[in-house]
Amino acid sequence: MIAKPSIAFNDFAGTAKDVTARNVNGRNILSVRAFQSKVVTPAQATTRNQLSKISREYKQLSDSQMQAWEVLASHMKAASSIGSAAEMTGHNAFVRLNSNRVMAGEPILRDAPSYHGTIPIVVYDEAVVTPEFIAINGIKHAPSPYKLVVKMSGTQSVGISNGWSKTVIVSPGMEDDWGQADVTKLYFKTIGVEPVPGQKVFVESYWMDTATGFAGQILQDVAIVTGESPSGQRVRATMDDLDPNEESHVSSLDVDFSTGVPVAEFNAMCLGHSNVASSEVYLDRQLPADVIGTGICLGRGNGADGKIIPQSYLVYIRNYGGKAEMTFAHRGGYYVKPTECFGSGIIY
Repeated sequence: MIAKPSIAFNDFAGTAKDVTARNVNGRNILSVRAFQSKVVTPAQATTRNQLSKISREYKQLSDSQMQAWEVLASHMKAASSIGSAAEMTGHNAFVRLNSNRVMAGEPILRDAPSYHGTIPIVVYDEAVVTPEFIAINGIKHAPSPYKLVVKMSGTQSVGISNGWSKTVIVSPGMEDDWGQADVTKLYFKTIGVEPVPGQKVFVESYWMDTATGFAGQILQDVAIVTGESPSGQRVRATMDDLDPNEESHVSSLDVDFSTGVPVAEFNAMCLGHSNVASSEVYLDRQLPADVIGTGICLGRGNGADGKIIPQSYLVYIRNYGGKAEMTFAHRGGYYVKPTECFGSGIIY
C-alpha cells in the first residue's frame, strides 16, 4: 500500500506517486501530480532544432561580435512573471532576436543590430473568426521591414476569461493584404480543428522588425466565433484553388478581387498552350456572381534578344459546370511565352 499525504499532518509537503501535498498559508492542499507529455509535435521539434542551431551559431562569433551583443543585451529587459526586470546576456539577446528572424524566413544575423524601441503598435478594426474564415480586418499598414505575427488559441468556453497561455503562433510573419490578414489556412494547419460557433478564440498580434528581430508591443483581443462568414469577405484565387483534375496553363496565380467595386488585382505567370495566344485557369469552385465578367491587365515577357516585350491582356472570368474558369487572352503587343500578367483592372 502507498501512503498518501494526509491533511492530518500540519506543514506536510511532498509527493507520493500521483498525489502531491503542499502547505499554503497554513492549509494543506492535495492535488494530482501533473506529468509532462513526452509527445513532441513536428512544430515543436522544428522550433527546438532552430533554437539549438541558433545557439551554436553564437559560439562561432568573434570576440568583438559577442561584445556587441553584450552591449545590446544591456539595453534589453525581459519581463518576468511578477513584473520586475531581469537582465539579459548577449547569448540570450542573440537567440531571441534571431529566433524571430528565422521564424519570419530571414537568415541568422551575426552582427548585433542597433537598439531601438520604435516598433509600431498593431491597430485594426476587428478579428473575424468563423468555422470557414479567419482574418484580421482593417489593419493600419506598417511598411517593410515590419511583418505581422499572429497568435491564436483553439476555441475556448465563453466562461474562460484568461486564455492567453493557450495561444500559439499561426502566422510567423506576414504582410497585411490591403488591410486584411487572412489566416484561415494557417489557423487550420496549426490548430487542426475548426472554430466552434459561440465559443471564444484568444488573439494576440504584434509587428516584428524583420531587419533586426525586435518585436513590438503585443495587442490582445478576444473574438467570439460566429456561425457564418461575414458579408464583404474578399474573394481570391491562387494556385491552391486550382482544380487538380484540369490542366491549367500558369506557373503562378494570385487574383485578388476587391469588395464593393468591380476591380481585381491580377498576378499570374501565363505559359500559353498549343498554338493559341492565351492561357486558361480552372478553379475547383465557383466564383461569386459579382466578380464574373471581363477584366483588363498588362503583360510583359522576354523576347529572343532578352529585351522586355510589353503586352496587354483581357481576362474572361466565368462559371461553368459548377466551377470557375479564367482565360488570359492576349490582345496587344508581340506575343511571347511565358508572359507575366499583372496590375489592377476593372471588371465589366
